[in-house]
Amino acid sequence: MGLPPCGTDLVHEDLSATSSPYLANRALFDSVWHQGSALASSDSMEIYTIPLVVHVIHRGSPIGVEENISDAQILSAIHALNEDFRRVAGSNGEGSGVDVFVQFELAQRTPEDLPTTGIVRVDGSVVPGYTEHGIAAVDVLPGADQVAVKSLSSWLGDDYLNVFVVPEINGNNGGGGIQGFAYTAPTGDVRDGVTLLYNVIGTVGTLKPERTLNRTLTHEVGHHFSLLHTFADTDDCEVENNCNTSGDEVCDTPVTLENSSCTSGTCPNAQLENYMDYTPTSCRNAFTHGQRARMRMCLETVRSSLLESLGTQPVVGVDLKPVAVNQASVCTPTWQPFLSIQNQGAQSAHGFTVQWSVQGIPLSPLYFSDSIPAGFTLNVPLTEMLLPAASTSWEFIVVADDALDEVTSNDTLSHTLTYTPNDAWTLTIQTDFFANETNWSVVDSAGTAIWSGGDYPLGATTYVHQACVPPGCYSLVVTDSGEDGLALGGSLILENALGDTLAHIVAGTNFGGMTSIDVCADTPFFYNSWTNEDPVCPSDNTCPDFNLNGLCDDEELVGCTYLGAPNFSPQATLDDGTCLPACPGDLNGDGFVQATDLLEFLAVFGLQCGP
Repeated sequence: MGLPPCGTDLVHEDLSATSSPYLANRALFDSVWHQGSALASSDSMEIYTIPLVVHVIHRGSPIGVEENISDAQILSAIHALNEDFRRVAGSNGEGSGVDVFVQFELAQRTPEDLPTTGIVRVDGSVVPGYTEHGIAAVDVLPGADQVAVKSLSSWLGDDYLNVFVVPEINGNNGGGGIQGFAYTAPTGDVRDGVTLLYNVIGTVGTLKPERTLNRTLTHEVGHHFSLLHTFADTDDCEVENNCNTSGDEVCDTPVTLENSSCTSGTCPNAQLENYMDYTPTSCRNAFTHGQRARMRMCLETVRSSLLESLGTQPVVGVDLKPVAVNQASVCTPTWQPFLSIQNQGAQSAHGFTVQWSVQGIPLSPLYFSDSIPAGFTLNVPLTEMLLPAASTSWEFIVVADDALDEVTSNDTLSHTLTYTPNDAWTLTIQTDFFANETNWSVVDSAGTAIWSGGDYPLGATTYVHQACVPPGCYSLVVTDSGEDGLALGGSLILENALGDTLAHIVAGTNFGGMTSIDVCADTPFFYNSWTNEDPVCPSDNTCPDFNLNGLCDDEELVGCTYLGAPNFSPQATLDDGTCLPACPGDLNGDGFVQATDLLEFLAVFGLQCGP
């Protein structure tokens, strides 16, 4: 495999990568392009805005020092990149080429929909070889594995253009050799994006004297959008038989060999100013109509997800989103949900209500006064409930106080819970100082351990373990490699779902190296809402109390339970969400009658003009 000349760039073909996603995406693009479906250039072309994120992978240096380049240097790079791609008049990008109608913005939201500046900084020294040699573009040369390095920070390439800033490429100490590299089609993994030395990106900051125009970034982004070098696959200056499939596969870039001068070309009519050649950066200033068509086709086919990305859209002030529930399966007939709520907004949310239902039956809304700072997730305990069936469908809706949630499309979380009637066991062990000597296991009749723990770190600590155990009899086996049991102060207790003690080893017990205790698991009663049976004592035919409020479900009365509401129903035992505002005319429920209530009225009923 030949290496490119010093100070030049490296594209995917030089890497000899064989990842199937890359090959499939490249083949798809080439197939469409070779059919001659290139777009015609037009001044009325839609402007494509691409979300870009810069990953500064440093080696522990402070911000602004060496490879941990400043925000100002990064911002200058985005500005110069837009000047080149938009051919901005009066700028360095106003050359002999065309406006590509593609522009770039630093991302404003992460893949998790959280606010971001679009600049991410990580310490790459944790990857072997990175401190000594930087990242590897060519595997046979020194350098850290690029998958391992990029895995520290990559946001993948479907929704963002990733730019990785590194201190070295293949141990070049930031000097000669490979200055950057990119792939000419999506790789389908963390490698996708543009990789550059820290001293070739931007127009201000830590830069080499010959790399102050940001043209290395422009060149590599061209590769990212499927452009080849103007001299690609060219051995001489002869006219190409088919310019759509030969050389760089663009017909309005004349045949050329690699150029290194701003004044003297290797072939007649060579475009020395083309961004995709190897001429000095001072003379590169142009993309052609054909190159524009090829890049836009790339964006409309194999990289079309970039055009659908929300990465450039700012995160709103308050956006509460239910993201998870604590369990997908339980083995007891009751369940207490813990709902994880994330504030994806840029401001703190102060108070919220959880509206929830099971099997389509609404439960009493729960209000919480907790504040959730921007970007934080809060785990909220809800009311413990009896389960009406072996599989239940739940729905949780989170509403921020004063209806401040600016995104309502993500307020609902659906969840399926499976109930398997096994016994729920809790094992609580208090270790002595030599906790590493203690191990335990629950063993079935065949001698197979179905549940185990131990080998704790040194120190007297309490550990609580829980598991669902199928009905049957087992042996609780406790071992101590110190041959003194729990004589130095440890203890152990095993309880079932009803809180009954199945096994208890009191503090100070010296059982030597091992003790075995017979324990049995029973199937707890499976509560069925159709049987009118109590989950613990089914024989007494106690009526079902599904929401555990002490009232039979068939005697519940629904209505408004808010005392201050004008339609408060003193007979209601289950709130149905129909409470009216406490003040007449207070349509938004904020406790005041003011102009906002008039706006609320107009929003609901409209304004009719005329006689």
